Amino acid sequence: MKKIWRYIYITSIFGMLLLATACSSDKPDPIHINPSDIVVSNSGDNLPQNPFEMDEKNVVLGSINHYAVNLQADEAGRVLPIQYNGGELKIDYSVNASGKARNVGFLLFIDGLPQPYKLDSSGTAYEYMHIFELEENKATPFTFTFTPITGKKGELLPIKFVSVYNPSFIPDMKVTASYGGYQTILEAGGEVFFNKDTEQWAVPLSSKQAGLLNVRQSTERVTQELLVSHGRSEKIAIETLDSKVFSELYVDGLIRHDNLKVENSGLLQITFKLFGHPGVSYRNTIYLNHKPLESQDGVSFPMALTKGNLEVLSAEINLDQLGDFSTFYVVSVPLNAEDFYDDVIILEKTPSLLLYKGAGI
Repeated sequence: MKKIWRYIYITSIFGMLLLATACSSDKPDPIHINPSDIVVSNSGDNLPQNPFEMDEKNVVLGSINHYAVNLQADEAGRVLPIQYNGGELKIDYSVNASGKARNVGFLLFIDGLPQPYKLDSSGTAYEYMHIFELEENKATPFTFTFTPITGKKGELLPIKFVSVYNPSFIPDMKVTASYGGYQTILEAGGEVFFNKDTEQWAVPLSSKQAGLLNVRQSTERVTQELLVSHGRSEKIAIETLDSKVFSELYVDGLIRHDNLKVENSGLLQITFKLFGHPGVSYRNTIYLNHKPLESQDGVSFPMALTKGNLEVLSAEINLDQLGDFSTFYVVSVPLNAEDFYDDVIILEKTPSLLLYKGAGI
């Protein structure tokens, strides 16, 4: 168990760098990163437009860290799994931010499934994301309060706490047309041991969101054309797929960047592809405005990566349910990252895409 919690800490430090750069799918060695020195570069054609004012070279965005507190440890000092003993589970937590990273929302996952939660016992509603406005360099304590949506007595399941940087931001297509470095993620987590079966309960209607139709899953072969197109200037070596994970998101048949104008009604075609490291299993959730889109098959879809193949999730979105401006992305949660301790297997999020209607500008 000590190894698992150490792994989560290291990937969290890496996530701070990703928060600042938000420009590459390559995963640098997280061990040597100093979070106090993170900057974002403004050089290179592949960088998205950054919404912050910056000089010609770089700008310091700030930093964020978050972690569970009051965890139990054994006599050797090894952190123990969080214990579920029935009813609502409460996990004390803390988040601290500096610079321009202080608008933060949290997503919660158990066994890769999105988990609605409340904050503390203050009567806040069950939501899939709660948003904080943090004070500069001041720890903000709070408590995740929820009834797990999955879990049987005797099971040990992974739990992920995922911060989303500045989820309140949305391009207006007048002053800005891109999310830039906003809405990148930072994960932390561990495991929950179930001493009892979780209690059956209905997720409140206020936190639900229908509109995902005709969901289909399939498997395709990785092609040389895919490796070239995904690698942009040069193709990805086939050997790279043995240790890294890649994804592609197509909307109406094309990879879209920053924003897409959509119709007021009808269906929008979505295709999500995940490929790479053989043996890693994921659950994938499609989000609209930070809530999972539900289908008749549920809100999360499993994928197990195999050598030489890519997994495909296709679906349609009912445009009638979209407002003038909508934030759209996909989150892929690894279920067995601890089985590949020597590799960097982390939660994946596609860049946020703005879906907007003509009436909104």
